[in-house]
This record gives sequence, structure tokens and C-alpha cells, in this order.
Amino acid sequence: MQISFIPDSFLAGIKLAIQNCLQAIASSFSNSNEIKVWSKTDWHGNTYWCVYDPKTGQTARFGSEIEVMAWIESHYYL
Repeated sequence: MQISFIPDSFLAGIKLAIQNCLQAIASSFSNSNEIKVWSKTDWHGNTYWCVYDPKTGQTARFGSEIEVMAWIESHYYL
């Protein structure tokens, strides 16, 4: 039996913050012009997708992988 006085939601928030920080550090070492795509989860457990195009500086958020693919195709496969 484990007794914990730290709420699970707090621990989840800390974990998410650490993941985001590590992702930002890893991204800073990448000088690639490739589109970057990653998923995030909000406080309600909903997953959404983020896209960043370093060539144009554009960022976007989408609710599904299909929307991400459509965005990429519309920008690069015209």
C-alpha cells in the first residue's frame, strides 16, 4: 500500500511540463527545415496535434491526424 499526499492531477501536470521542456530542448538542436508535428494532451485528456513549418514560421493545431495530413498535403503537394 502506498500513501501519497500529492494529487495525481498535480503529478500529471509536472510530467507534462517536463515532457514539453525536454521536447523544446531537443527541438533547439534540430536545424532542419522539415515540418515538425507533435501531439499534446490538454488537462481534460483530449489529444490535439501541433504543426510547425520552420520555412514559413507557420504554426497550426488540429484535432486529428487526418487534418494534419491534409494541411501538409495542401502546403507541399499542390
